Amino acid sequence: MSNFKGNNNSKALKTAFDRANYKLNAFSPSEIQVVDFNFAEKSFYGRVNRQLDPVIANESFLRTFHNQDFQIINFVGDQFKEMYIRYENALNLSLINNEDPNLSKLTVIRGWESPIKGYSDFMASFMDDFLVKKMIPIDRKIDSFETFLKFFEAHVLTEDIGSKITLSGFMKSKQSSAFNTGLALQLAPVGFANDANKESAILNSPNYAFFMNMAKQFGFSVNLQNPSVLVSDLAHPTTTKFRERYTLLTVASVFEKQYYKTNNFDFDLLSQYLLDTYNSFVYLRPNLKEVYVCNNKTKSNISKRNNINSIDYIILLLLYIKIRNMEELFPFSDSEMRSIHNTSTRLFAITPEQAMQFIESQFRDRYNTKEGSLTYYQKKLQK
Repeated sequence: MSNFKGNNNSKALKTAFDRANYKLNAFSPSEIQVVDFNFAEKSFYGRVNRQLDPVIANESFLRTFHNQDFQIINFVGDQFKEMYIRYENALNLSLINNEDPNLSKLTVIRGWESPIKGYSDFMASFMDDFLVKKMIPIDRKIDSFETFLKFFEAHVLTEDIGSKITLSGFMKSKQSSAFNTGLALQLAPVGFANDANKESAILNSPNYAFFMNMAKQFGFSVNLQNPSVLVSDLAHPTTTKFRERYTLLTVASVFEKQYYKTNNFDFDLLSQYLLDTYNSFVYLRPNLKEVYVCNNKTKSNISKRNNINSIDYIILLLLYIKIRNMEELFPFSDSEMRSIHNTSTRLFAITPEQAMQFIESQFRDRYNTKEGSLTYYQKKLQK
C-alpha cells in the first residue's frame, strides 16, 4: 500500500495534506542531493543567470548523448556519460538488480526542450485568440494601428492578466521548466502529479540507494517533485571538473558564455507578433467603414486599411515596460514606469541592448524585495 497518495484529482485540502506528507517524509534528511525546485529562486534554476536575468541556452553548445534522442548542454552530457558508464559497470558486475524497469539501466526519456518553440507556440495561440475573439468582433472600432495597440494593451493588462507575453516573462513562469535549460534530464516515465507512482517506480526500487548515491557522486541534484529527474548542480565539485573542460571556471561563466539573456530578444519578438497580428487583421478586414450623419442623413465612407512594417520604438518601449510590470506582478507605479521609460528611451537611441538591460535591471532589483524570494524568507526568519 502506498504511503504517498497526492495527486491533482483530490480535493484541495486533501491534496495539500498529501503533498506536505510527501515533501516531509519521502526522502531522508541525509539525502542532501534532493532539491525542492519549487522553493524561492530555485524555481528559476537554469532559467536565470546569477543576477536573476532570464536566459536561454545557446543551442550551439547542446550535444546529443550516444544514440539517444535527446540533447543536453555539453558539460552535462559529459557528466551524465560518466555516471551512465559507472551504472553500466555495476549492472554488468551484478552489483545492482537487473530487472528493475526504471533504475537497472539508465535511459533518458526527456532532455532539453526548446524554450523558443514553447514560447512561439504559446504566443501564436494567444495572438490568434486575440485576433479572432477580440479584434474581429469590434473591427469598426479599430481604425489604425495605434487604436489596435490600445486594445491590445487593455486586453493584456486587464482582461488576460497573468499571461506571459515576453520571452523573459515566459522563462520565469510555470509555462517553462527545467527542461528548457539543457541542465535537466528525466530517466523514467514518472509524472510530477501522482506521488504514488513516484513511490512505486523510484522510491521503492531495489536500486534506489545506488541511484541516489550515483547522482550525489556525479554532481546531480534529484528533483524532489519528481525523483526520476536529475538536474546538474553547477556548483558541485564533480560538475566543476566537467565545466572546466570547456573553460567554464565559475558558475557565472556558464551563463556568460553558453547562454543568451532573453531581454536581447524581447523587443524584436514583441514587435513582430504585434505587426503580424495587425497585418493579419488588415488582410481579414481590409476595408474600414465609417458611418456619419450629414444633413440629417446617415452616410458612410469606406477606406482601405494599410499594412505596416515598423513600430515607433518609443511607443513599443512603454508598452513593453507595462507588460513586464504585469508579468512581475506590478512592482512599479505608473510614475515609476514613466521614469524607466524616459531613461530607456535615451539609452535605446545609443543601443537597444543598453535600454533592454536597463529595464531588466530595474525589475531584477525589485524582485529581491518580493514575497517568495529568498531575501524575503531570510528577512522573515530574522524577525
